[in-house]
Amino acid sequence: MSDRKNPHRGVLVIGLGRFGEAVARTLCEQGIDVLAVDFDPEIVQRLSPEIPNIVQADATSSRALRQIGAEQFERAVVAIATNIESSVLATLALKDDLKIPQVWTKAISKEHARILERMGTDRVIQPEHEMGVRTAQGLAQGVTDYIRIEEDFALVEMETPESFIGKPLGQSGIRNEYGITIVSVKPPGGVFRHTDANTVLERGELILIAGTPAQLDRLTDDV
Repeated sequence: MSDRKNPHRGVLVIGLGRFGEAVARTLCEQGIDVLAVDFDPEIVQRLSPEIPNIVQADATSSRALRQIGAEQFERAVVAIATNIESSVLATLALKDDLKIPQVWTKAISKEHARILERMGTDRVIQPEHEMGVRTAQGLAQGVTDYIRIEEDFALVEMETPESFIGKPLGQSGIRNEYGITIVSVKPPGGVFRHTDANTVLERGELILIAGTPAQLDRLTDDV
């Protein structure tokens, strides 16, 4: 394992099913220090060439978690996929015994989610449910993607409306009219880049817009 000189910048990932593995791999690709944990030695052996810091341990045991240095981390994801009891016990060990400041836990059912919420988990993750809601919202709004971050904040990805084309954003009046912010733009075949007051939107570009759900609803209704 690494010495984790800055453990507060790292993430403890417990449970390496498809979801947990994806979380751990993506964090590693982002250059974030990860300590990945699974009870199954075969999973640990399979992933050890690709995830640098990976150990086999019983994450439901506070003692076992301390032995691997889990208490050094300030962020943890409990991604145990198939066993509600193990998920709850691991979350309790992290929150109550190790006092990890931020614990996100994957729920595998609505009942599981309710238990986790009552336990005070910092965030309950329901990947299948959240993706279904996100897909439905995108379809309903007629946009390519719709991401609700909080109750009063969301992001929309959509093709540049005809009425937005050709004027610098600073002169377009879009923000005054709708209260939204166009934060980035992606030309066909290109990558997203940040916008500023001088950015001129072109036909066929994708734009990423931030605002409240009500503001974004009004925008999509108009365009």
